[in-house]
Amino acid sequence: MSNAKPIDLAYNLDPTTPVYPNYPPVAIEVLESTRYIRTDGRRALNSSKITLGIHCGTHMDAPFHFFENRISIDQVPLDVCVGKALMIDVKGALSEGMIGVEHLKPHEARIREIRRIVVHSGWSEKWGTLEFFASHPMFTPEAAEFVVDCGVRLVAVDFPSVDRAPYPVHVAFLGNGIIIVENLTNLSALKKNVFDLIVLPLKFTGRDGSPVRAIALED
Repeated sequence: MSNAKPIDLAYNLDPTTPVYPNYPPVAIEVLESTRYIRTDGRRALNSSKITLGIHCGTHMDAPFHFFENRISIDQVPLDVCVGKALMIDVKGALSEGMIGVEHLKPHEARIREIRRIVVHSGWSEKWGTLEFFASHPMFTPEAAEFVVDCGVRLVAVDFPSVDRAPYPVHVAFLGNGIIIVENLTNLSALKKNVFDLIVLPLKFTGRDGSPVRAIALED
């Protein structure tokens, strides 16, 4: 990886970060009690408090998100979060926004080999619009079963959720130990469909997910 070029795949987190309707927004507060101004006028110390819902911006879902008896975000194995990933480009190929088996089947051999998939739908271009959360792409239940059958360990997407209520795809993925990463961006900057992916969550003890800094590495 010494000659690899890092490509940022994560959204910024700040009070303007779009969140699901009725989900808590990001709030950042500079703690006045820790602010110290040097005599030459330059700030020497600045400490802040952040309040946010765990599933906002670019984030990871742990199985505990849907299953009380499954691993929490601090227990997600790091070897799932770092390694080769296969990007599957479905831009312009979706019927009614649904990712079906027909989009994945042509890549079956590589999916079974690499076991981390990144779905590039182009939906990140709608970031900041009402449509982004209202009508995003989803996996069909059959596609979810196909992913499970291929032994995938991590699924990452450039839209806000792999499905909608009653969340059959979340149940299929997380119930089979597949880690979900949602809200990737900047996938169009990648020149190769196989690359090194790094998606590291914060180590919240016993919790259901975490924002992540997602990075791609290309030689």
